[in-house]
Amino acid sequence: MLGRRFFFLILSGVMIIAVCRWRVTTNVAQDYESQVAATIAMRPVSSFHGDFEGLDADNRLVRLGGFLGRHQVIVFFFDGEAGADKDAELLRLRSRFAELVARDVKVIAISSALPQENRAAMSIERAGPYPFPLLSDFDPISPAEALRIHRQWGRFDPVTNKPIPGAFVIDRKGQVLFAGPGPKPMKNIDHAVETSLR
Repeated sequence: MLGRRFFFLILSGVMIIAVCRWRVTTNVAQDYESQVAATIAMRPVSSFHGDFEGLDADNRLVRLGGFLGRHQVIVFFFDGEAGADKDAELLRLRSRFAELVARDVKVIAISSALPQENRAAMSIERAGPYPFPLLSDFDPISPAEALRIHRQWGRFDPVTNKPIPGAFVIDRKGQVLFAGPGPKPMKNIDHAVETSLR
């Protein structure tokens, strides 16, 4: 009886060593970048209900869907509290707009600012006009729906209850880069512009 137990113990040990050795030799280590790259893919805006509409500074309704499938689009979420005349990335986007127009790239900028606040920021005394729409992400009927677009695009911090800036590039097929559960923002506005111009 003791011999059988001893034999079983040795056999179990040999099997565990064999499995561990096999696992170590077949397991190829991946660095963090390659693991992240494996989760990044292009997905249609419609797959996460990313289409939106909002009022621009002149209270006209602008809808993202009107551009999808026909143009490349940069969707830029800027700091509405600072204002359209103070956000450095938004001003940088405006300075590079001529390059984008030459390649038929459309731009939509979105913030928590109200249309009249965006209109005031575009006065001659302040930043001057913008050649692309500045949309307001608010709902006058239901304040609970405020920042709905920010939430759709993952640009809302539930801890601070504040919007988060970010830029996204949508290709002509209506697809945007995804990483994990939501759209992946570009590093900065220059990266978004360079991606659009490729």
